Amino acid sequence: MPNFRLLHLNLSFKTALYFTFGLFGMIVSFLLISRYFFLYSVDELESMEISAANQQAQAVIQIMVKQQEKSSYDWAHWDETHDLLKNGDLEKYRDRNLYIESIDSLDLDMMGFITLDGIVLDSLTRELDHNESNTFVKNVMLQPQLKHHMALAGRKVDIDRESLSGLFKINQNVWILSLTPVRDSEGVSESSGWLLWGRNLTLRFPGDFKSILSGDNVLNVIPANESSSGVVNRFEKTANLIAKSSVLYDVSHSPIATLTTQAPRALYKKSSVLFIYLLATVFVAASVIAAITLIIFKKGVSNRFNYFASGINQIASQYQLEGSRSVDADELELAIKLVQKISENSSVTESQLKDSLEKFAALYQSTTLGMLLIIDRTVIDANQKALDLLNYQRAEIIDQPLEQLWGSDTENYRVTEMLQALKNDRTQLDTQILDRNGAKIDCLIEATTIQHRGQDALMLLVQDQRETKQQAQIIQELTEFDPVSGFCNRPIILAALNDSLINHPKDFSFIYINSDGLKQISEVYGHHIFDQAIQYIASLLRTQMKGYQIGRISEFEFIVIIPSNDDYQHAIHAANTLLAHLSHKVEIAGLMLSIDCKAVAVDPKITHQSLEHLLLVTRYTAQSIAGQDRTKVVITGETLSAQAQTSMTLHRDLELAIRNHAITPYFQPIVCMHTGNVTGFEALARWIHPRLGVVSPAVFIPMAEQNKLIIELGESILAQSYKFISQLNDQRRPHGSEPLSVHVNVSAQHFYHARLTSFLQSIIDQNKPSSGQLVLEITESMLVGSEKEVLQRMNEIKQLGVQLALDDFGTGFASFISLCSLPLDIIKLDKSYIDKIENNIRAKILVRNIANLSRELGMTIVAEGVETPNQVQKLKAWKIDELQGFYFYKPMPLKDVLEQFSTRWRNNQSINRESH
Repeated sequence: MPNFRLLHLNLSFKTALYFTFGLFGMIVSFLLISRYFFLYSVDELESMEISAANQQAQAVIQIMVKQQEKSSYDWAHWDETHDLLKNGDLEKYRDRNLYIESIDSLDLDMMGFITLDGIVLDSLTRELDHNESNTFVKNVMLQPQLKHHMALAGRKVDIDRESLSGLFKINQNVWILSLTPVRDSEGVSESSGWLLWGRNLTLRFPGDFKSILSGDNVLNVIPANESSSGVVNRFEKTANLIAKSSVLYDVSHSPIATLTTQAPRALYKKSSVLFIYLLATVFVAASVIAAITLIIFKKGVSNRFNYFASGINQIASQYQLEGSRSVDADELELAIKLVQKISENSSVTESQLKDSLEKFAALYQSTTLGMLLIIDRTVIDANQKALDLLNYQRAEIIDQPLEQLWGSDTENYRVTEMLQALKNDRTQLDTQILDRNGAKIDCLIEATTIQHRGQDALMLLVQDQRETKQQAQIIQELTEFDPVSGFCNRPIILAALNDSLINHPKDFSFIYINSDGLKQISEVYGHHIFDQAIQYIASLLRTQMKGYQIGRISEFEFIVIIPSNDDYQHAIHAANTLLAHLSHKVEIAGLMLSIDCKAVAVDPKITHQSLEHLLLVTRYTAQSIAGQDRTKVVITGETLSAQAQTSMTLHRDLELAIRNHAITPYFQPIVCMHTGNVTGFEALARWIHPRLGVVSPAVFIPMAEQNKLIIELGESILAQSYKFISQLNDQRRPHGSEPLSVHVNVSAQHFYHARLTSFLQSIIDQNKPSSGQLVLEITESMLVGSEKEVLQRMNEIKQLGVQLALDDFGTGFASFISLCSLPLDIIKLDKSYIDKIENNIRAKILVRNIANLSRELGMTIVAEGVETPNQVQKLKAWKIDELQGFYFYKPMPLKDVLEQFSTRWRNNQSINRESH
């Protein structure tokens, strides 16, 4: 049975077929890959556009909320509205003002007037009569957020009452509600009630705003029994539409509705159709080209391969090569067997065959390289790759000296160097050779010694390194430069600064540029707009600071190096021009953005100091620029350098000082008004730095909060103070003296920290004092928040036998209701009130009434900051329980307190001290 022809193709036909299929497959694969990435980019672009449209719709809703709240103040601060809620003349007000035209002109759907007690006095609602309107407004006022806001406002001082505005879900509709306190036109009277405005967003959106919205928007109220967790930033894509859904929240941040923005996918559909046409067209063209290529290739190559196969078969027949007929489908395999047969049967041709095989192996291994064959420093042969690389014709380079490739100045040295390296077993050499036109070519030369016609020859394999070096340079640029701004990245610019500091101290400077606006742009508008803002700043920097090395060391920080003092003033002037440009808003991607910057130049006199210190000084100076003119460069010199060094020293030593109890409490006695005896002490943290001396608590306490060490500092002061009061009372007990207490201030972070109660229990167990000897002082601001959480924490502390004092009463957010609902033991009047009781009648009335109220509630009241006899006399007349201040004692170290108050007789002090 004859063999099927396609299973035994000859070499020429297989070569043509492989080439054609490869060309066709490459074209089709390229088109399919291009289609995927193009459609992916179109899909991402449509996603960005629909996200922007959704954000625009959300922004319109927020603008409606803000505008309604702002507009409500006109009616809320209207004398007639104030008189209505104060005096209740309803008929007169209704006749003059409450018409349907009123809410039409205000673009409202509902208006209500609410008393301070939450009673609806009157209302006006679109499409509802008077009774239905009042019923509707009463139902609206049952919203938990409104009730909570009015209850919270009722516990505040009247002047601190604020309006509430936001989104609410009412009867499966989304409403914009504004609840505004009503005052007179001057805004100084006590509020007489509340003004409630409402706009039905479900009915008005997006219909009223379709002309300005870039997408089709739908507002859907979320039913109470459904979850919105899967809706946030959800995309829905079909063949025809793309949609983006997001959640709208009410004032308590509860989800109430979904905002869905959708748009047709016109661009995606057109792109898909276009690629189908393109793919069909190219498929047809590629088929035609492949067919033509197959015909031409087969005709052009087939005859040569046939001649080659015929010759090989004849030679194989002459040598009676075994199996020659079975391998006629693969002429190369037959040729290899024939060569092996010839080498076995002919000793005469063995040497020549060895030479041929070595040259063939060298050629085979270097088919992508230029090859030169050298004998006695003369070029005797070159392959086509070498001729193309060197731009020579074969006749122009054959028999030419090898030195011609290196030029007349250095040829002997270069050639000798290469030959010497070869003798030392170094087979590769990086060098530059010259082409026919004298152009330098970076290349890698690999040398191999072979036999050529019985002579020692040198085979040079030449590899073009120009593209490789260009790629290496590109990689280096990507490694050393910031991809967004194009400036040096952080490691490179800092290395350049450090190099200037080492080699040119006091003869260089740099300008530190920081933009607060960039952080806001990043958070609000995302990285795309942020990158465009960076590129805008970079373009200005290149224009104004041309010729100076510029680097970006963080997202919002840049460095400009001034290489010498001669350039200093010019650079400062250029930087001032830059700041002037950046002080104006600029349009980026259709947005008006503010990217004003702060710039700090380092005085060359201090550029001998460490780089870390100089960067700290510039940042320290930039922080102090707030409120100053930002269109001028600020020069930082030795004074700010010293301040920054001090700050760095304190930051570095703070944690160790806390751990080693180097921050210790000083104790200021608290005096009983009736007996004149000291009843306790307030612990005040003091830090005496071994090198800087006394460090103010106003410095190291914020520093501890910033470094997240405030809990450790609080625990250290608590432990030292508790140990002190236990030691002092142990010394007083044998003398029959009454035990004293110690007051310790705790920060808000410490008060709510989960470890506070367990830590208090541990120090109580260690010292075993009597109940009530430790008093924790908390501030009014710590009471703001969840009343349940505050009450729970206070009860946990009191169960340990620890008393609670409210410090600086009257300066924060606490109200008299807080005094009634919270388990406080002591009220401490702030020094600001005590300073005013001599001259301010209101301060006198307030202090006197607080004293009466605290006494009736069973609380001890302590007056802080007592400094004059007149203050003592008035406070004594008002029956204030305890006094504290410089009039009696200043804060004292532990040793002085133990010496002065360890016995009864040392504790008795007269309240009317003339020595102070």
